[in-house]
Amino acid sequence: MKLAPSTIYIVGGSLTLAIVCFGLFMVKTPNDAESALYETNLAELESEAGQQGRAQKRLDEAVALVNSRAATWRGIVATRTPTNSVNTGGINLAVNAWQLSVDTRKFRNSVQRAVNAQLRRGGVTVVNGPLVPLINENEAASSLLTSYYNYPPLKFPVVIFNLGTVTVQGTYKQITDHVRAFATMPRYLAVADGLQITGTSPNLTGTYNLMVVGFIRSRTIAPPVREGQASAAAGGSPFGGGIPGGPPGGIPGGPPGGIPGRPGGNGPASIGGGGR
Repeated sequence: MKLAPSTIYIVGGSLTLAIVCFGLFMVKTPNDAESALYETNLAELESEAGQQGRAQKRLDEAVALVNSRAATWRGIVATRTPTNSVNTGGINLAVNAWQLSVDTRKFRNSVQRAVNAQLRRGGVTVVNGPLVPLINENEAASSLLTSYYNYPPLKFPVVIFNLGTVTVQGTYKQITDHVRAFATMPRYLAVADGLQITGTSPNLTGTYNLMVVGFIRSRTIAPPVREGQASAAAGGSPFGGGIPGGPPGGIPGGPPGGIPGRPGGNGPASIGGGGR
């Protein structure tokens, strides 16, 4: 049977349309959808990679800042804090409380000498100089950490001396140089504020308030001792039982039953006087 040309065209068109629809709906459309998913996933991965890069950059910046601050603090510790040795004017808190009671008096005198040396800066004449507080004669050895080094009320041991009013005389330059010099006081952080200058140039009088702070270098702090045990020995003397390694009834290096500078005394004594 011979098909009419129109029939051939219709059949051919139908087959062509079927092939096109098959390719469109079964191949192209799924491929386009899958391609779109791949592109979306790629964009998300690139965004995540960018965030990781920014996070790493922020981390590197934070580490650099911490290292910079740590280096600055190490410089402050090296030059603006007391040493951890009594022999060099500092203090070591790792010793037992009885030894600390003796060493703290030596340390106080070292602080006084450091303040006295600072008072000579600028070439002024000191009219009214500060006195670093003395240790109480009746101060219990076990309470020194709290009363003198502010530990553990503070999270780190530190001495804080509010030295009150200081009066000096000199020229304007001498007085201002003298006050500014406290900003670089060795081994301590000092604040001189409220400066008032009176008089007629060049003979002027300067008055200011002075505070000195010392951050104590100490990785180890000895535990407190039981004072009742020591007090019960040798007639109630806190040193009556002796210090480990020392002679009974006295401080190592001192005569039994007493402390140098206090004949017949049985209690702590200020060593070295005022240190001024």
